[in-house]
Amino acid sequence: MDTIRAIRERRSIRKFQNKAVPRSEIEKILELATKAPSGKNRQPWKFVVLQNSKKDDLVNLMNLALKLHKERKVNVGSLESSIGSINQASAVILVFNPFSKSEEDYNHHRLLTDSQSIGAAVQTMILAAQDIELASLWICDIFYCDNEICSWLDREDELVAAVAIGYPDQYPHQRPRKSIEEITEWL
Repeated sequence: MDTIRAIRERRSIRKFQNKAVPRSEIEKILELATKAPSGKNRQPWKFVVLQNSKKDDLVNLMNLALKLHKERKVNVGSLESSIGSINQASAVILVFNPFSKSEEDYNHHRLLTDSQSIGAAVQTMILAAQDIELASLWICDIFYCDNEICSWLDREDELVAAVAIGYPDQYPHQRPRKSIEEITEWL
């Protein structure tokens, strides 16, 4: 794997081909995600993979939440677009933090440590997908319906992200990035 090339060429893909990703490829991505750095080696991640009818059920649940939010005039950000991407993707991987709601002494520092570790796992997933020529989209719009999703899945863990996986049906240009001079201070 050429890591630098994967980083440079990776794009957030919002349109996917109607083509199933084999389970073995998703398992490879998940196995690599578990190799991500983890503060205190807590490995604070759990993954739930939804495909086919279960993914369709998720899309329906999210559409219902979208409708209710709109009726209440609640800002829904890019939720509608994210639902469309999940609908087109071959699979969506829901990422949970199993510790934040279960540890009695869970505190701000553990939250920060676990959040960074989960972010590293998601980034590793995305780079692994890029390396095997799959497309991905890191989705946080699930926060608009996280309670409904957790209830539907009967999970008490905290839902922290979703990653759509599939074959790309678009090849967007690189989006602008801030310059190193703009974001770095040398002392």
